[in-house]
Amino acid sequence: MPNTIDKANHLDQEIASTRNDIRTDKLDVSYGELSNLYETGELIIKPEYQRLFRWTPTQKTRFIESILMGFPTPAIFVAEDKYGKWELVDGLQRISSVLEFMGVLRDSTKNPLPPSTLVKAGRKPRLPSMESMSFLELSLKARLSIKRAGCRVEVIKVGSQPMMKYDVFERLNTGGSPLTPQEVRNCIFRATAPDFVEWVETLAALPAFNNNLGMSELQESTMFDRGLVLRYFAMKDAYQEFEHDVEPFITDFVRQIVQKERAFDQEVEDSCFRDTFKLIANALGEDSWRHYRDGRHKGPLSVYVFETVSTGVAINLKAIRTLGPDQLSDHIIAFKQHTDFTSNTGAGANVKSKLINRLEFARSFFAKV
Repeated sequence: MPNTIDKANHLDQEIASTRNDIRTDKLDVSYGELSNLYETGELIIKPEYQRLFRWTPTQKTRFIESILMGFPTPAIFVAEDKYGKWELVDGLQRISSVLEFMGVLRDSTKNPLPPSTLVKAGRKPRLPSMESMSFLELSLKARLSIKRAGCRVEVIKVGSQPMMKYDVFERLNTGGSPLTPQEVRNCIFRATAPDFVEWVETLAALPAFNNNLGMSELQESTMFDRGLVLRYFAMKDAYQEFEHDVEPFITDFVRQIVQKERAFDQEVEDSCFRDTFKLIANALGEDSWRHYRDGRHKGPLSVYVFETVSTGVAINLKAIRTLGPDQLSDHIIAFKQHTDFTSNTGAGANVKSKLINRLEFARSFFAKV
């Protein structure tokens, strides 16, 4: 074991090496200047790794209210390209709210969007008179206050490691962020591997898969179905590598695929996925991913049922194909009630031992048909 001094010196070397991967600059720019840069194409808002612009009218209004009141606003992050243009890495909600209110925001086809109108900024707005007003209806003084308000811009300079802007986005949008892990994954990998992301979206839209998820509106809007597709692949192909925390495990699994660090035959995986979910859908339909208790299926989708049944069937497709829908239904129900499955779900179900135990049990259980 290295001693503490050696370990500290090694850490210093790792820090120095990592810091060499990123070059940054800090600037204070007004929102009026950012608007001009956007209109001239020098500030680029690309959808690939940004979340959808989905702030509510109240959220947008509260941000405009904060600017008018002189509150400091968080920094935005941009990546400088070889021409010196800035690509927005983080801060889409804030910048888009201002650009939309000023009437300069464009959609993905470059057509201008209608200017937004302010609404009531929460239950107790600090500036109640601004409700229902547009940018042009504000006084000249108020309009200039917005244009001249400062915004700290953190610039990732040319010469930084190529993946750094996506690493920055991931770091900023995990933890306390309202983005789901799948939204972060979708943003990052759409920019670096759009064909792979489109393939995952195609699988997620298959009726045999999607029709039986019973998703809520929130789940639909946060790419829950895409997350399940990637969970299936990660648990089927790499569950033995799991240590702790499912979502980072899935992200690392996908990162290895798109960076060609992991063998992944997309054509074979596509065929297996389609067959697996078609067989399960024909057997149980909307009950496929629910727990089975007290003689009937209960509750919403369980990720534990999903990952075990789907991967157990996928690994044993040759044997499963010999069963009729009723036989497979009975087999899945028997699995859901087995103590080797139920004892490895519930509280603490994603500790390494329980996760591996239930997945290995599924693989062996569905081999015996």
